[in-house]
Amino acid sequence: MSVNTEPVLSVRDLTIEFVVPGGVIRAVDGVSYDLYPGDVLGVVGESGSGKSVGVMSMLGLLPSPPARIVGGSVIFEGQDLLKLNRRQLRKIRGKRIAMVFQDPMAALNPVFKIGAQLAEAIRIHNPSATRAEVRRRGIEILEMVGIPEPAARYDQYPHQFSGGMRQRAMIAMAIANRPAVLIADEPTTALDVTIQAQVLDVLKTAQEETGAAAILITHDLGLVAEMANRLLVMYAGRVVETGSIDRIFGRPCHPYTVGLLGSVPRLDADMNRLVPIEGQPPNMAEPPSGCRFHPRCSLMQGREICAAQVPQLLQIGPSHSTACHFAEEVDGLVDRVNREMGVTITSGDLA
Repeated sequence: MSVNTEPVLSVRDLTIEFVVPGGVIRAVDGVSYDLYPGDVLGVVGESGSGKSVGVMSMLGLLPSPPARIVGGSVIFEGQDLLKLNRRQLRKIRGKRIAMVFQDPMAALNPVFKIGAQLAEAIRIHNPSATRAEVRRRGIEILEMVGIPEPAARYDQYPHQFSGGMRQRAMIAMAIANRPAVLIADEPTTALDVTIQAQVLDVLKTAQEETGAAAILITHDLGLVAEMANRLLVMYAGRVVETGSIDRIFGRPCHPYTVGLLGSVPRLDADMNRLVPIEGQPPNMAEPPSGCRFHPRCSLMQGREICAAQVPQLLQIGPSHSTACHFAEEVDGLVDRVNREMGVTITSGDLA
């Protein structure tokens, strides 16, 4: 990727809150990143870290109330998506930016045929297309994502599809209008391992066929290693580390990232044990002061700065930034985790 390439999507200081009984929860707190043409950006973190909320906000998919966007911008094709009204967003959703949701059975309407739902996705952005053209395009896309007998399947209902086929149908709808940005939110969560691999291949092929930049939201580091070229690590609503896959997997520089890597089973070696992250994610109604990871961090060691001061996301190398007051000490933490696991967390195949 050329350094002169302009980002297709630029997120700056995105901050989102939820008004709930008894207070306000800041689910996304000052998140910034760029997405470049051809990128596959993996966004990882525990449940509740703000991974999905951030992308849903830019598409106007958060219910308001209780959600409210209190700051930031999301620039796409010269427009700030956060300033567009519903009608303007509808022209972009499904055409220029498309999303694959994690539960296809919930996302698909059970009383309409797959073909009808796919046709709607095509027709709404191509009103001049004839019925025959829409059907032909729909069958072509179903075939592209690997659905057998696509012409017959076009006229079937969601309950007649397996879980893997429903997810393929969702991918077909997402790529129907050749979007510039494809967002996949936990696309393989509800599928068994064999079907996961097949859906991943379909998703990768779809992204390559359309040339779309992609955001892959997941808690599965193996999935990220397979598909992404860049990584964004989130914890409690904030970005704690970001960079190329090679840089972060080769030399993680935030204790939380080390904890995630140490919690993943390995297929390429016999492990002594997994090294889990101690403690629990914070209560976002009352988040910790300073670095939000400090109550669980073995590097804190009673140092006041961790609890008192929010660490800034600073560049520490080419295509690599981290938000840790003691990033230079993380190598020692990696060595300790390696000894406990009996393998090297930063190399080999992830399960």
